[in-house]
Amino acid sequence: MEELTDFIESNRERFIKDLIRLCEKPSVSAQNLGIEECVETLVDMMSEVGVKTHLKRLEGANPVVIGEVNSKGVEHTIGFYNHYDVQPVDPLDLWASPPFKPEVRNGKIYGRGVSDNKGNIVARLKAVEAVSEVLGKVPVNIRFLIEGEEEIGSIHLPRYVKENMDLLRAEGYFWEGDGVDEKDRPIVTLGAKGILTVELTAIGPSRDAHSSWAPLLPNPAWRLVWALATIKGEDERIKIPGWYDDVKEPSEEEVKLLEEIPFDEDAEKKRFGIQRYLGGVSGVESRKKLYYGTTCNICGFDSGYKGPGMKTVLPSIAKVKLDFRLVEAQNPDKLYESLVNYLKAEGFGDIKVEKLGGYEAAKTSPSDPFVKLVVGKLEEVYGVKPVVIPTTAGTTPIYLIKNWMNTPVVSGGGVGYPESNIHSPNENIRVEDFIRSIKFYARFIASYAERP
Repeated sequence: MEELTDFIESNRERFIKDLIRLCEKPSVSAQNLGIEECVETLVDMMSEVGVKTHLKRLEGANPVVIGEVNSKGVEHTIGFYNHYDVQPVDPLDLWASPPFKPEVRNGKIYGRGVSDNKGNIVARLKAVEAVSEVLGKVPVNIRFLIEGEEEIGSIHLPRYVKENMDLLRAEGYFWEGDGVDEKDRPIVTLGAKGILTVELTAIGPSRDAHSSWAPLLPNPAWRLVWALATIKGEDERIKIPGWYDDVKEPSEEEVKLLEEIPFDEDAEKKRFGIQRYLGGVSGVESRKKLYYGTTCNICGFDSGYKGPGMKTVLPSIAKVKLDFRLVEAQNPDKLYESLVNYLKAEGFGDIKVEKLGGYEAAKTSPSDPFVKLVVGKLEEVYGVKPVVIPTTAGTTPIYLIKNWMNTPVVSGGGVGYPESNIHSPNENIRVEDFIRSIKFYARFIASYAERP
């Protein structure tokens, strides 16, 4: 392990240059910008450290890169999921340096994608290189699943996984990576909520009309408002029959982890400019709501005139986008049908309901041996007990590995920190976090076959 550390330290400048090399390639999936060039560079970098690559393509989709490290006589396999696509850079004028010309300054590396998620990709590749160089071989088989559509909802990833499941199988998977918290403690997350996204459309007159016609013409904006009022009440409960039937409550072990999670309620309330959380919840109950609550959220409402001043118009069309965050065992397809049928039963069958997307929730048990191994190795490398979060309030397609392949999934050991500014101008990571991440993955890979 000391030789691994020495190798990584002696090559830190080269590793940083390779991270910059990947981040120099724009790969904005929302704008279809630079995807192929980035993939070409990524495949080259994987090949350089001994990872055999398979470039998988579907029509109309960004390619997925699947990587293999196969060692002779080795029976154990671990997997890494990442994504090479990044968010748009806007607003550009808030960047202190060009987003696709990464710079190192004040101990940090700045550039779009350096934290989310290219820093984690390179850290894992360099860990493979370090182990191979120091030990002469990689003592565990490795699979890489690196997609290019995470920032636009991983639209085609389910089909990619379904068609390549035999190639992707492993005993345990690392997800994107996470990082450290405000107190420099490594964060480990074990799952993610599911999601159902829909758009409701109401149609009124054939064209916008003068609002003086309001006594006679139906207003589609009001139609949507009335429909929305039937979906969720002021008590924040979703009114659709059967919505909560499949919800699983957190286990005692998960509740204990929630109690240990650092959560500064006063600071968070101040950050959002509010006095209290919905329902007046506090303490562990607020964390249970955040991580284990199923939700209905209005993302955006579009109808009529929205410019300066006033325009007395009765709109011809109204649309609203909703997202429902789902918890373990809730099925997005089943709930979509429940929503459609409920609106019909409530007299809103004229409203068009379009499903935009959906993921299942998924989480790995804190007592899973793979989880315990990750947590123990993180504590060894970082010198402090990790913060273990049983699931996140957000959504990623972890279910493709956890639910479809019955494989434990853990996110931990990544390059990020609280001020990484992911999805924002001046995205960055600290150099030492990047190097420490390489050390963690290298030690984990090197010691995996010798685990108890």
